[in-house]
Order: sequence, then structure tokens, then C-alpha cells
Amino acid sequence: MATLVDSNILVSFLIESEKTDEAEKILEVIDEPATTLNVLEEVIYVGFSLIYGCRGFALREEVKRGLSDNAITFLNGLKSFVEEFEIDILQPPSDLKLLLDIITSYGLLPNDALIAATCKHYGIKRIATFDEDFERVDFLEVFRAGV
Repeated sequence: MATLVDSNILVSFLIESEKTDEAEKILEVIDEPATTLNVLEEVIYVGFSLIYGCRGFALREEVKRGLSDNAITFLNGLKSFVEEFEIDILQPPSDLKLLLDIITSYGLLPNDALIAATCKHYGIKRIATFDEDFERVDFLEVFRAGV
């Protein structure tokens, strides 16, 4: 069964945190991992924020000056990780009505709603995430380690 992997699982796997062990367990047991470009964009943003120690406009200015060795290493690690775990990268649907319906029906922010819409579009019924907001989405099962 395909499982969409959310950004917080990927960040926790790639950057040591209190959730790293749980993220590793989750990634070890799912057989058909998938994610989306918007999830990967969020992983890169969070990774850069941690590497540079800033967000928003300050982060933009740091990146414009050129990527640090740590940032390049992070990007290469992300690429290797996606390849090694054979994570299928899905294109989000271009269905505005579906996106807006999910935002209003489940009270999700736009990026989370786009993730849920992608799951619905591809018939994915399970998401690996630490984000409790997805528990409100009745067509998704939130996958946890040991479940």
C-alpha cells in the first residue's frame, strides 16, 4: 500500500532530532513510499532554515549569497535519500476545487490541503506524518511507527 511521506518525517530522518528514531522506524516499514514536490520544497526550506539559522527574507538573502557547503551537502543527502528509499515523487493535482474543498472541509492550511488533495487524487489512503492535523481528514489514515 502506498504511503505518502510528509515533510516532518523526512526532516526528522535527515536532521538529527528527538523524532529521528521514530522517523527511521516508519521509513523502514513502509513498502511504497511517495511524496510530492511541495513536500520536498518544504524539507529544503526547513533544512536551509536550520543550516543558516534564519527564515523568511533573511534566509533568502543568505541563499542569494551562495549556498554553503552544509547546504550543498544537505541537498545531496536529500537526493541520495530519495533515490535510496525509492520514493516516488508525485505531481500535485491542478484541481483548485478539490484543494479549496479540503481546506474548508478539514480546516487545513494550503500546503497540508495540497498534500491531502494529492493523496485523494492518487487514491493514497495512508500518510506518514507527525502532524496531528491530518487526523481530521477522514479519507486518510495517519501512519505511526509500530502501526
